Amino acid sequence: MARTSLQRLSEATRSLREQDLNDPALKPRPGITNAIMDVARAEIRRSKRIILGSTEEGTTEISEQALSALIRLAATAIPGVHSRRCHIEVRSSDPSPAGEDPRSRGTADAGPHLIINLRVAAAAGIDIPRTVQTLRQEISSAIPAGAGIRAEIINITVEDLYDV
Repeated sequence: MARTSLQRLSEATRSLREQDLNDPALKPRPGITNAIMDVARAEIRRSKRIILGSTEEGTTEISEQALSALIRLAATAIPGVHSRRCHIEVRSSDPSPAGEDPRSRGTADAGPHLIINLRVAAAAGIDIPRTVQTLRQEISSAIPAGAGIRAEIINITVEDLYDV
């Protein structure tokens, strides 16, 4: 009895779904996908900003989302790793004496100090410590190449294993 009732429900659902697919009144208007993507992109633009540098002419910033995308892209180069969440902490450089700009001293401390916290899933059977070290090196190279800054600390957490 229950099986018959569920079968009738399944048939009714299938029929309604097919009607909806063919109903011109339910078709999205042209450009709706672009409008939705514009809203999504606007939300991304509102993310936290990281100052890359400042001069008298202005400031150069990068969004946390863009830097996270750069980090995730670096992770795709490592076989057996799927990146998940990426959180970036920014610590400003040490205060300079009496208003001195740290960039004028030419020290490595100029600019933001980034602490990257990346969570990944790893393929079952890989050498996790070696793979994580390779990933850390890849990220350490990708950030300066893509954004012109460096990460002070790169924390990687393997939070799951997956089957290949």
